[in-house]
Amino acid sequence: MNPLGTPLTRAIAVTLIQLLLVCSLGAKLLYDRRTRPQVWFKTARYDPNLPIRGRYLALQIEVNDSRTPEEIEQKFGPVPQFAWGYARECGSIVSQNGVPAVEFDKSAAWDCDNLTFERWRANNGSLHLRINDPVLFFIPDTAKDPSGVARGDELLVLATIPRKGPPRPIALGIKRAGMQDIQRLDLD
Repeated sequence: MNPLGTPLTRAIAVTLIQLLLVCSLGAKLLYDRRTRPQVWFKTARYDPNLPIRGRYLALQIEVNDSRTPEEIEQKFGPVPQFAWGYARECGSIVSQNGVPAVEFDKSAAWDCDNLTFERWRANNGSLHLRINDPVLFFIPDTAKDPSGVARGDELLVLATIPRKGPPRPIALGIKRAGMQDIQRLDLD
């Protein structure tokens, strides 16, 4: 008799192990969604060059930097005229009174333990801070692409802030120009 059992027994055991792995990941994500803070992030659509297929939006998530432009210039020097990827730093995202904020750490910008943040200058000259890597938000096949917003409106993403790693998107919303409320988009 074979000590490892029949091929059918081994196949069932491997299937059960794989099923447990997938279920444990799902349980962790559900646990984080229930216990970790959720906040709205200002975002912009980004066109990635990814080999995966399907309907998704790649979002560049923007966060607020609590430092003044003078403090940033003191640390990194003068801001270049065309700043893109200027003054990279490492850190993590936390929620402060329902607003996402960055806690920077002392890691080198090329060897971050958690997230890499980079600054960029908008056309109006204002400086912004965002997570270096885009976050993917998958949409149903039947949904209209929600990323085309009117001039002055802002696209936002509601996301869970995990202990480590990028935010995990839950829903999209639009903040209309001149309004304070966020209109959650129904993509079903």
